Amino acid sequence: MASTRTRRNNLAKENKETGLSVNSKQSGGRFFQKDGRPNVRFRGISYMQRFSVFQYMLKIPSWKFITLIAVAYVVVNLVFACIYFIVGVHHLGGMEEITVMGKFWEAFFFSTQTLSTVGYGHVFPDSLTSNTIAAVESFTGILMLALATGLIYGRFSQPKAYMKYSSIALFAPFKDGYALMFRFAPFKKHFLTDVEVKVTCVMKYTENETERKNTFYSLDLELSKANSLATNWTIVHMINENSPLYQLTRKEIEEAETEILVFVKGYDEEYANTVVSRSSYIHSEFIYGAKFNMMYEPSEDNSTTILHMDKIDSYHEEKLPVSI
Repeated sequence: MASTRTRRNNLAKENKETGLSVNSKQSGGRFFQKDGRPNVRFRGISYMQRFSVFQYMLKIPSWKFITLIAVAYVVVNLVFACIYFIVGVHHLGGMEEITVMGKFWEAFFFSTQTLSTVGYGHVFPDSLTSNTIAAVESFTGILMLALATGLIYGRFSQPKAYMKYSSIALFAPFKDGYALMFRFAPFKKHFLTDVEVKVTCVMKYTENETERKNTFYSLDLELSKANSLATNWTIVHMINENSPLYQLTRKEIEEAETEILVFVKGYDEEYANTVVSRSSYIHSEFIYGAKFNMMYEPSEDNSTTILHMDKIDSYHEEKLPVSI
């Protein structure tokens, strides 16, 4: 650990406005997961207090969302069918089935027609009791439809940056030296403008022989802003005398438990709103002595550009000008 402390670059720009913990004993693992979510688990508060049904329904995969809506629909209809059956199906007019199960399924499908306010009329409430239950069910159906509509609209309208990041970051030859590189690309036809990238480097240094602290550095980029983003963008941080990675060996980078935090912000014309995206790279995801391969090319008729998203991690080895 001492070597990491003595090789600290005092010329690098510290960032003290990250909102992240400086004391390394108070944080564990990486700060952000690969998908951009904070690597934090909550304790000291009940599950129900921290759980948000609305947020959960917005974030889950589409297949799970549709399944939950369908299950809720069936369960509610089963509940009301049981209520009709318990109070007595003789309160419902137009029942034709004779068997117990037949009557139950007639009550169930009457419930679906009432809940959805379709009301075909084959079976109908024939007493004050059944009319009261049907009124409550129709009101429940209106509420469920409103909730489902709001959730579906929220899922479609929620601004989201559809960004795919390379799973690795490279130490690659660049100009007369070398640089840290990673890249990302939008994977849906959402055209971003006024895109801005900020990159923070986190390194753990040992101080006072035993105390270990996180230090955050804002990394200078060759290009941090772009008017538009239609294909991939390779982010380049030149490792020079102003970089916290300057003259560090691979071992020192690993000892410092280096993590690169990436923050991307841009204006999405489809949503007419600003979208953000985050990711991170830890030292085990660094590749030394390599360069990314091109991931786009002209089409066969040279009328458009083909972006190969499956090549976002594609690279080839290339010797660095220094030994790391």
